[in-house]
Amino acid sequence: MKVKKVLELLENAEEDTVFSKDIFDNYEEGLQDKQIKEGDFKRNRRDWLIIADIYNEGKYTQRFHLWNFLQFKLHNKKITLDSEFTYSRIRNGALMLYIKEVLMEEKVEELYESVKAFYSPGDMKKINHVPLNQIPLK
Repeated sequence: MKVKKVLELLENAEEDTVFSKDIFDNYEEGLQDKQIKEGDFKRNRRDWLIIADIYNEGKYTQRFHLWNFLQFKLHNKKITLDSEFTYSRIRNGALMLYIKEVLMEEKVEELYESVKAFYSPGDMKKINHVPLNQIPLK
């Protein structure tokens, strides 16, 4: 599937799925962002979350996350609209679940359980390091 097609699909796609939202809110960047805002975790907020505050009414959705990711790649000339959409290097569990469920129309229950099992409660070092090449993708 071409990047152009992905962007077209995102225009009418759901903003999140139950699985991607749970991982984001309770294990990954959403949890980290909450801790940063509360002063419990000393780190800068992630760029895409600040951009969502400015341009997406503060809605931190995986649809916006993917759209923003692709826009950065397009503007940096790393991809073109005619490039093949690839996601094998994405290590963000919530985003991968969203891509597989919404764009690829795959069942993701098993992957969701694997991503959840990967995380230890409160271990912020694991964010964006989900070893998806070691977790069954189908």
